[in-house]
Amino acid sequence: HNPNTAKFKQFRQGLDQLLQEGVIQALYLRNSSVKTPLLAAVGPLQFEVVQYRLESEYGAESRLESAPWKVVRWLPPEIKEEQLDALSLPTGARIAYDLGKNPVVLFENDWSANYFSETNKGVALSALPVQTARE
Repeated sequence: HNPNTAKFKQFRQGLDQLLQEGVIQALYLRNSSVKTPLLAAVGPLQFEVVQYRLESEYGAESRLESAPWKVVRWLPPEIKEEQLDALSLPTGARIAYDLGKNPVVLFENDWSANYFSETNKGVALSALPVQTARE
């Protein structure tokens, strides 16, 4: 989150660069009126790196707002919208899309991700982004 609107351009440039480098990923919630991306990283340290680089390289302040999701899993890229609607999601889980418009499921914890796999037997989840998983 950019707390200083006067530095929005620097903030946006820095964020775009960090996204391009793969330091973080942007995810967009499905069926949400809010078009602000959620930022995803491998761990909390990555967010500290992002904040440090935004400040030191772009002169842009940032503020983190924690989300309840701790686990991201990619769905098969060929899954259709109707199939997404039919998925049985655990409480608190949400479907989102990455920048490549690949569907992901956001889970609050590993147990929730495992429960999803148990209740949606025909749906394979991947811990890696689709383009990485295919390489």
